[in-house]
Amino acid sequence: MGGNASMLLSNAFDTDVDIDFGGLRDEIFPEAIFGTNWLTNSVFSGFVVVVLLLLAALVLRLTVIRRWKTTPTGPQMFLEWLVSFFDKSADEMTEEYGGLMGPYTLGAAAYICFGVLIELVGLHPAIADLSAGIALAGCTFLFIHTLGFAKNKGRRLKHYCNPINILTDAAVPISMTFRLFGSILSGMVIMELVYICVQEIWFIGLPMILPALLSPLFTLFHAFIQSYVFASLSLTFVQEAIEPIPKKQRRKKKNKAGAGSTAE
Repeated sequence: MGGNASMLLSNAFDTDVDIDFGGLRDEIFPEAIFGTNWLTNSVFSGFVVVVLLLLAALVLRLTVIRRWKTTPTGPQMFLEWLVSFFDKSADEMTEEYGGLMGPYTLGAAAYICFGVLIELVGLHPAIADLSAGIALAGCTFLFIHTLGFAKNKGRRLKHYCNPINILTDAAVPISMTFRLFGSILSGMVIMELVYICVQEIWFIGLPMILPALLSPLFTLFHAFIQSYVFASLSLTFVQEAIEPIPKKQRRKKKNKAGAGSTAE
């Protein structure tokens, strides 16, 4: 029985199925284009996303915003909902810094979303590059400590007296980078594995139908989910950094310490 199983296994590996794992390697590692070392296909996609976002903002400013009506139209209602969602979230979590964090989280979420969706038009996703995650996480890290010092001033230095807080703060950009990069990359790897698995199956056009159905679903899911997660984490970390030390708590502790000493 065992010999038959091993024979079947060896025969399976001795088949003439030609599986090309080069496509999977190309999905993981960006390639240099136009004969340069610094301009990769993911960097090129990032520039395209930025240009498209700027053009979209210009078109909205000249059309929807310029023709703002009391009775809103469909595009106006969607734009109001989108902006108010990020503004309200930033106001609730970062208080007086909501005017700064609202536009930032909206811009970062839009870049992440379109940086993933650009895969649907055949370009390499801009977010499927470790440098893109590092840049976005670095911006959030800068906001965390800048606004933390702006809010608590000298008291913020006490936060770094504890080595555990230093390690926790250093882990924030690392975790945000690999969470974003890993999630987007996992969708690409899964789709490439689907292509590899179905490339030799010609049952009712399955190699064409299955990837065509799964690819948009994975892309849309990762685009919207990761945009929301990154924006939420950015606001949460900034909220923790600007949270002041309640003065009433410190007075209560002093009063309790004084009462304990008099009792003795």
